Amino acid sequence: MKTAPKNNIEEGKPRPSLLPMDVLIKYLCEAYEEGVIKYERDSWREGFKTSNMIDAAFRHIVAFFWGKQDIDESSSTKKHHLAGAIFSLLSILHTLDTKPELDDR
Repeated sequence: MKTAPKNNIEEGKPRPSLLPMDVLIKYLCEAYEEGVIKYERDSWREGFKTSNMIDAAFRHIVAFFWGKQDIDESSSTKKHHLAGAIFSLLSILHTLDTKPELDDR
């Protein structure tokens, strides 16, 4: 079947279709929603100190792995601990891109 030539060229552009959107929506939306409830919408865009987010990620990983807890019961959205860890790590990446002065490693 013949298609447009663009279909045959790998352009090195990001491929969002590779992301597991079902998992991202199911779990990460709860983590971001918690910020809306506790602070305000999009407050994460202001950035975080790297050390704060590393500490938060570790707390969630410890609770999940060693504490054998899936759900963060202290969370207003009852998010999954791994979603909390992922939120923390994504926040670091965002901060490094947009507010590198908050990198306190």
